[in-house]
Amino acid sequence: MKNGTLFIVATPIGNLDDITKRAIDIISSVDFVACEDTRVAGGLLHHLGIKKELISLHQHSSDEKIDYIIRELRRGKNIAYVSDSGTPGISDPGQALIVQIRNPNVEIRNKRNQIQNSNIQIIPIPGASAVTAAISISGMVDKEFYFVGFLPKKKGRETKFKELAVLKAPIVVYESAQRLEKTLNDIKSHFGAGSEVFLAREMTKKFEEYWGGDISEIISDLKNHKIKGEFVLIVKK
Repeated sequence: MKNGTLFIVATPIGNLDDITKRAIDIISSVDFVACEDTRVAGGLLHHLGIKKELISLHQHSSDEKIDYIIRELRRGKNIAYVSDSGTPGISDPGQALIVQIRNPNVEIRNKRNQIQNSNIQIIPIPGASAVTAAISISGMVDKEFYFVGFLPKKKGRETKFKELAVLKAPIVVYESAQRLEKTLNDIKSHFGAGSEVFLAREMTKKFEEYWGGDISEIISDLKNHKIKGEFVLIVKK
């Protein structure tokens, strides 16, 4: 039996009209959809008028869930994986599934399974990405940048900042509203008061907001902005 295909499908980061026609076609045609959160994916599919079985795959999913999806791919099922928003596999639990297929020798115990996994195709369906959207309007990135994703909350946080402090390229960070002020103060402490920061909040949504400037000015000006939702921070030392 021919193996199925895993489609890594980018979905909107806010505005649902940002879904691509190809993404709609793929989601409509697959056997089922694996997703980070069935409630979020269900809302998107309802908006698109698509009915599909949804299988959750999040950061707390067991290895058995990944094994199940891979078994279904081996049986010839075509599966789409979507994250809660944006392009999957980037700071996203779907990466574990991709790694298991690309590098089956990491977990798979026998050669037969390794061969079967290597024949599973993984196809990206490009679309929205919070990283590239923020970079495109920041005016801070020419060619190179370093993507961090979410910083460690406690353990390893100090070490991570020390590692980032020696980099020359602009740094891109994901951050929540609850930790934004702490992270900005850590940036000032580790990277220097002369650091420049660009913030993108709730991109493509109703209350999207973009602003930037000197790190000290950004911190003192926080009270003039609505600190809700998720942020993309771009830092230039």
